Amino acid sequence: MPLLSIPRTWWAAICLLPLLGCSQQAPGGPAQKAFDALVVSCTQFIAAREPYLRPGSGGEWIKTGYSPAQVQSEVTRTESAVTPYVAKIVIKDNEAQATATTEAAARAVPLTPAHLLSNRTHTFIYRFDGQQWHWQNGQKLTKIPGQRDAITSLALADISGPSPRGFAGCLPR
Repeated sequence: MPLLSIPRTWWAAICLLPLLGCSQQAPGGPAQKAFDALVVSCTQFIAAREPYLRPGSGGEWIKTGYSPAQVQSEVTRTESAVTPYVAKIVIKDNEAQATATTEAAARAVPLTPAHLLSNRTHTFIYRFDGQQWHWQNGQKLTKIPGQRDAITSLALADISGPSPRGFAGCLPR
């Protein structure tokens, strides 16, 4: 059968055949296992958050709490020998807030969707140096109903604190 008589669809398949093994390999090994452990630690840390109380400026008490968070993660292989993997954790939750005239009354308020203050998305970026994961940077997107969305860059100091405001459980150890 002469080469020119091969149907066009077969030519496309023949030309693409050598490319089948060229896609980047899925992460695996120690990098993936270490990042999976970090995601578990982060998820558990966030799930353990409790609402907190603080006095307001006008004598009232403010109760702030968070919805259960959705935690998503992704590890990507790079072409770099120095940083063979990069990864991210995306945390989506809602922040609710209620006020009351006394501390006891604020403590008793069950936070509901009616108390929604904002929808938040935290994105943390990590890099793997071949030995361990390092936190690289982060940002917080806050959506407050009736207001403009706000994006805030986060430094390591912003997230390294304890719960409920910090994300220390999402940092590599």
